[in-house]
Amino acid sequence: MTSGIKWLLRNLSSRLILAFMVIIIVTTLSAGIPTYLFIRNELDLQVRARVEDGNRVTQTLLQVEESRMTNLAALTAERPTLKAILRGRDSVALADYLDTFRSTVDLDFLIIRNPDGEILVKNQLLSPWPDPPFPENVAYYSSTGTQASIALLASQPLFSEGSSEILGYVTLGNLLDDEFTNQLAAITGYEQSILLGSNRIATSLGDVMEVADVTEVLNATAINGFETIATTIGSRPYYTSLVPIQDDENRTIAYIEVALPIDNLITAERRALMSMVVSTALVIIAGSILGGLISRRLTQPLSQLTEAATQGDIDSPYPAPKEPAEIATLAIALEASRVNIKRVMEDLEQAKLWSETLIQSIIEGIVTFDGQGCITSFNQGAEAITGWSQNEVLERSLNEVFQLAEGEGKFSEQVPPSGGRRQIPIITRSGKRTILAVTSAELIPPDSESPQSALVLRDITEEQAARNLRSYFLANISHEFRTPISAINASVELLLEELEDLSTAEIGELLNSIHMSVAGLQTLIDNLLESLSIEAGRFQIRRRPTDLNNIILEAVRMMKPLLDRRQQKLSIRTPLQLMKVNIDPTRLTQVVTNLLSNASKYSPIGKEIVLMVEKVGDKLIKISVADRGQGIPLVERSDIFRRFVRLDSQDGTQYGIGLGLSVVKAIVEEHGGEVGVEDHAGGGSIFWFTLPFSGVQE
Repeated sequence: MTSGIKWLLRNLSSRLILAFMVIIIVTTLSAGIPTYLFIRNELDLQVRARVEDGNRVTQTLLQVEESRMTNLAALTAERPTLKAILRGRDSVALADYLDTFRSTVDLDFLIIRNPDGEILVKNQLLSPWPDPPFPENVAYYSSTGTQASIALLASQPLFSEGSSEILGYVTLGNLLDDEFTNQLAAITGYEQSILLGSNRIATSLGDVMEVADVTEVLNATAINGFETIATTIGSRPYYTSLVPIQDDENRTIAYIEVALPIDNLITAERRALMSMVVSTALVIIAGSILGGLISRRLTQPLSQLTEAATQGDIDSPYPAPKEPAEIATLAIALEASRVNIKRVMEDLEQAKLWSETLIQSIIEGIVTFDGQGCITSFNQGAEAITGWSQNEVLERSLNEVFQLAEGEGKFSEQVPPSGGRRQIPIITRSGKRTILAVTSAELIPPDSESPQSALVLRDITEEQAARNLRSYFLANISHEFRTPISAINASVELLLEELEDLSTAEIGELLNSIHMSVAGLQTLIDNLLESLSIEAGRFQIRRRPTDLNNIILEAVRMMKPLLDRRQQKLSIRTPLQLMKVNIDPTRLTQVVTNLLSNASKYSPIGKEIVLMVEKVGDKLIKISVADRGQGIPLVERSDIFRRFVRLDSQDGTQYGIGLGLSVVKAIVEEHGGEVGVEDHAGGGSIFWFTLPFSGVQE
């Protein structure tokens, strides 16, 4: 059986089929497994984020309930009728009044005490305490008696009208029971439970009260803190998070368990895995069939050519199959080579000279060195990369010419083995750090028996920088989108939950925050789309006669919320009469908006920003935006208008993803103008651009 396998592997047809199968399997799995893991990770992150949102919403609802209980206790303590009954000390009337009052509010406890703290009337549905606690203000209390429970109690003194005399105390509250957890679940959309000790004393999960589930959740919390954890409640998987419940001494006496079922997440993961397995199997089957057909078509005429070639008779013509076309071409080429072999031998010397000239003209660097590490040839590409000339490096050591940029050791120790490739950072003759992609090969020159090594050098410094920038862009784009979206979500949630209690000014502040976040998202999306269209070569402008005044007013209107928030004054200096120009108004508004946005972000709070429009001769209009930021160093001005280039603000913060100024440059140059930056007298920078007067109407 082993010999049969070896024979199959020697057979070209079997190798082709096996190669097809291996390529298909590797390609499918290399694409499918990362995709499956990415989808699985994203689903897990989204579910955890939802549970964390449920945790925050639950905490907010508890705070709302505490405020409601405090306010209700205060309102109850101010009731004149209640005070009158207490002054008259009529216990029957007091009990009747409390029965009537409790029926109008949603309370489990309503207790009246005299000034000495003795209970006058205890009107309550359930009583886990023989003598209920007497809290000050509002607090949570637990009872671990025959019926474990948690209650939220609030107390207020009852003062006599017009005096500081205390007639008694009113204490009211509610149990955190199944009704309470069901209400939380209905409002938040998450399952809610009350955990006291190792018991689930109230829950919206029905009859699921296993102690093992509670112990698992509490143990995980003790190890990891209040993080989202995966657990099983009953027989169903959940992601859970705990909200601590603290008493009046800030001791944690219980927890609220926020739970989200993850059945759908597990089902989605299984479906994705099954889809990947099935698709891989189908592709393998189809590829095997296709590989068999192709190999059969290829191998038959190849076998004929192989038999003719192994005979070594160059006087007999080779077989000339008509198909496949590639093999027919190969047969013609073999026949032509047989005829031209003498002529090729005569032209070898000329070919050698041509090869040497070609090597010298190749942009990649080609360096050869002998067994002692001394350089024997050095083409023009190597000269351009390293800054050394051929005459300077011949017969010199490889390690003298190529100095490593990182770590210790020698360049010769970093050279890859023959046929290998490696990236090696070096310092050029001018002191510049350069990253080389080095490929190595061993060869024996025709006029020498000593083997030599050849290195092919390619400068990949800019390629590496571009890859780093792209990785940086992908890592930060989610943050740039998430920040304004989170601000919008928070403002909308607050509006929905607290609309009746918010003042007009507070609503205005929330709407202004939403407007600023949406405007920031719009600017980011516009810059991304413009950058993509520029990179794809599809960037175009649509000119039409436009009033410059409208462009400036629209840009100022869009930026006003940001300027107001940062308390920055915008001064506009324009001629008495602005002219119409033949431009793309949407794109030019984007240019002015990007410049004003950068000026606001990089200027200190409260500083003035100046927008200037002026004529430059009879053919140009110049628009400038001056800020009071930290300025742009001269060495960085040549790169500031490139994509993904960002500067730190005065407080060290980096804004945006580095696309705005590159989009500004592309739009202005498409209009036939120029962009630039210069120092602002007194500190800061002036970003400017020009527009030609062609098609201008005064």
